[in-house]
Amino acid sequence: MTGQAIAHLVLAGLLLILGTQANATDLSFFDEIPAGNSADIAQDGADLNASITQQGKNTGTLQQEGLSHTASLQQKGYANQADIIQHGTAQQADITQLGWENLAVASQYGTGNNASLFQEGSHNTITLDQNGDYNRAIIAQYGVGNNADVAQYGNANAVSVTQIGAGLHVSIQQWD
Repeated sequence: MTGQAIAHLVLAGLLLILGTQANATDLSFFDEIPAGNSADIAQDGADLNASITQQGKNTGTLQQEGLSHTASLQQKGYANQADIIQHGTAQQADITQLGWENLAVASQYGTGNNASLFQEGSHNTITLDQNGDYNRAIIAQYGVGNNADVAQYGNANAVSVTQIGAGLHVSIQQWD
């Protein structure tokens, strides 16, 4: 992971702590079956849409800043963690995790970036950083101990990753 990507994740984490809902027209939904889930949505901007649905004992955070973002986070299982960070305009991100001890982080900076992350199994990790405009990412992992680290910088990059098995690792960096 590059120093810039780490800086973005640290900044996003700080903004999550400090963020508050700033616009009454934004939509935030929590749907949790009580069993120790933790969810946090922070929004600052206009026309923002975010939802978290969790069953089990999971942690989810959504942080949106800017205009017209859409984010959906769904988790079922135990000790999964998912974070979506969106800054700019018209970002879209979906994360679905089924299983236990999975981690997924999608950070988007720019305009019109799109991400779909899916994990089923245990101990899988996805980190996605999109910085630019109109980048697309579809990442799916099935199994145990898989890792996908994807970074897209610039405009109109696209990536699709599917990993099925155990202990698989992929690292992709794209620039336009």
